[in-house]
Amino acid sequence: MSATGAILVLAAASWIDVLEASGAGDALLGLSLEPLAPVAPLPEALVARAGILVLEVDPADPRSMDRLSTVREGHPDLPVVAAIGNADLALVRALLRQGVADVVSLPFEVEELTRISLDISARHAGERKLERKAETALAPLVAVTRSIGGSGATSIATQLASDLADHAMQAGEGKGAVIVDLDLQFGNVGAFLGISPRGEIDDLLDAGSRLDEQLLASVASDAGNGLAVIAAPEAIMPLEAVDTDQLLRVIRMLRRRYAYVVLDLPANWTSWTLSAALAADSIVMVVELSVASLRQAKRRLDLFDSVGIDPEAVQVVVNRVEKRLFRTIGVDDVAKTLDHAVLGSVALEAPLVSTAQNQGKLASDLQRKSRFAADVRALGAALRETRLKRGD
Repeated sequence: MSATGAILVLAAASWIDVLEASGAGDALLGLSLEPLAPVAPLPEALVARAGILVLEVDPADPRSMDRLSTVREGHPDLPVVAAIGNADLALVRALLRQGVADVVSLPFEVEELTRISLDISARHAGERKLERKAETALAPLVAVTRSIGGSGATSIATQLASDLADHAMQAGEGKGAVIVDLDLQFGNVGAFLGISPRGEIDDLLDAGSRLDEQLLASVASDAGNGLAVIAAPEAIMPLEAVDTDQLLRVIRMLRRRYAYVVLDLPANWTSWTLSAALAADSIVMVVELSVASLRQAKRRLDLFDSVGIDPEAVQVVVNRVEKRLFRTIGVDDVAKTLDHAVLGSVALEAPLVSTAQNQGKLASDLQRKSRFAADVRALGAALRETRLKRGD
């Protein structure tokens, strides 16, 4: 917001006349009313001194929509409120996702303008407070990856994120956890948690300078019990389409907003997936007790080493472990084969996990005392303890 804090309303003369007649200037200090058609060019001198801009928008006219985009791009720190007649819910959501601070209906009401002004002022005060703490208060970042496709990494990632959220809420942090589905082509986090996404990760990756706390909040879906979800795109998205710097900005903003951030990484490695892994405090690599899985796990450990990832940050987890008297490969063999310590193992409970995922629920929701859920809770505790031992 600008230093003046003035509220500038730019709308057709008929709307301005009604607002002036209502005595809005007396009720709302710092209010400036200027008649302007919804497609007319914006006077830069007026916009430059606004603290909050209330701008009439005609969704049916591309020129009006382009004008809105232009002012958002030219003044990314200026809260812009779109004033629209008969706006439906879909349009309001679309505008909020594009970075508009709020939406008001026409004709104007003084009470609504007052409320929005106070809300925006309070929101920006909170954001400035977060920014002051940001450099010293980034939440732990956990990246979950797999040795090979189909190893159950997403199942573990979702249950682990839920456990971290529960831990944060019980600790009184009040911010919970968020899981980000970065498997842009085959992501299933949203489906496994039974949510209808409010938005998707590509909304944030495509936002550019429009990325802010409000857009983030509009995209994150509530999975309950302190867990939020940033879902994968509905349509398959090319892996090379991701801008690494923008992804890291998204991750950094999430680390300011939540107590824990969990990334579910894709099976393929690119420059941006490696950058995300490099930013993580812990990389959980899920393996299975098979030759193919361990071979690929070894290759990934070599890749991590080649790009400078601290070996102590990589946590190997063995999934789908059966209690059998005779087996070809055991958990102890994994550490020897990979020459890397194993953080823990997760029991094979295929019917329970599959049933839970088909219902869009966590395994712990169906059976709290299941071995699978207990093992993942133990992983969460081990991760927190490991991070403390590393002194992060």
